Amino acid sequence: MRVKVSTFVFVAPALILIFLFLLLPVGESLYMSFTSNDGSGTFVGFKNFADLFANSSLLNVKNILRGHQPYGAVVNNLLWIALHLPLSMALGFGCALILIDVPRISFIRSLIFIGMVVPGVIIGVVTQFMFDKSSGMVSNFFGLIGVKALYVSWFSHTETALLALILTSVWTWTGYSMIVFLAALTTIPPSYIEAAIIDGANGWQVLWSIKIPLLRKSIQTVMVMSIIMELTSFDIVYSSTYGGPGGASSVMGLQMYFEAFKYSHFSTGTAIATLMTLMAAVPIYFNVRNSVRQS
Repeated sequence: MRVKVSTFVFVAPALILIFLFLLLPVGESLYMSFTSNDGSGTFVGFKNFADLFANSSLLNVKNILRGHQPYGAVVNNLLWIALHLPLSMALGFGCALILIDVPRISFIRSLIFIGMVVPGVIIGVVTQFMFDKSSGMVSNFFGLIGVKALYVSWFSHTETALLALILTSVWTWTGYSMIVFLAALTTIPPSYIEAAIIDGANGWQVLWSIKIPLLRKSIQTVMVMSIIMELTSFDIVYSSTYGGPGGASSVMGLQMYFEAFKYSHFSTGTAIATLMTLMAAVPIYFNVRNSVRQS
């Protein structure tokens, strides 16, 4: 098939912008991750990546074996995914199921979604007060019901600092899951559900046999976007704990910032960024592959 010259004329500006502001910076960052930190540009191969796993701030093997924080930023990100992903998806899906059948309460949807529009830095600052023992409603709630282990200032203890951040991010991300699932639920033909009810299916059978299978693509999308957010979390951590106490709430995004802009180890910082990109590319790859197979 012949392509007209005019096609390239219209496409060229977009291609130039993509090259200058996407491909070129990515390529330069990737190359920098294989050079020395002294700024000389000396090629050191995979040394920076090997040093990452020897850095206790990123992976503290001794503490992992002992079961005590800090585990390192990499493990903290994995814990973030393990807790945040099922909680935010379940809450978002539950809210969508409830709100789709309740008319004229769009303000409730807006209230749930508000966590997505509030800047993460502000959320991080507010979170400091929410989990404080003297003035925080979360800590005081557990004090009222008699859970003394959680009636503390969460950000002052290595056992609870990361958990406080994860719970906060669950609130901020539940709105996104809810909106995606709401949009997907509205595309299910009512005739499918009506036919199932006529055949004697109850509510749970309709949910498991009709709704969830038809929401498969939406579930995959929410999973991929959630994992990317969980791997690149930075602003909430930076503005609330700064990785403390003792690195117990540090994440890879924060360590990348420290290495590049605090210690001026730009090669190490770009190596962490490359590692984060590779980790995020895994779910993206499987999502794209499944989408191609299903289409």
